[in-house]
Amino acid sequence: MKKALRDLVRAQPELSAYQVTYGFPRRDPERRWVFIGEVLWQDSTWATNRSREEEFSISTVINCQMSGATSEDVENELQRMAAGIENGLKANPSLGVHGVVTTDFVPKKLVSFPADQVYEGQLECALRVKARL
Repeated sequence: MKKALRDLVRAQPELSAYQVTYGFPRRDPERRWVFIGEVLWQDSTWATNRSREEEFSISTVINCQMSGATSEDVENELQRMAAGIENGLKANPSLGVHGVVTTDFVPKKLVSFPADQVYEGQLECALRVKARL
């Protein structure tokens, strides 16, 4: 599912200028990147004697640095990028992964701050997944 989410993000036209990584980006990442990160399981229970239901989330961080921008500019850009990911999920909620029942893209934390002569921000989100395996 994590690989499918990375591939979905890479395919979004709104994110074409962003580096998209499976795990942490390299030490000096481009100033616009999307990080598909940790997976956390909230629940895993047997639904029948042959299948299990799992609920988990995949951490997703969108980062943006803009010259000559304001906090509002950066936060608007981050929200635009998140909307691109969410629209891709609406078009294909299971991301083509067998057993996925539902997905939900949830924003968690938005922060922006001045950095040298630019403004930078991050939007932390989670892709919540319910699957029957």
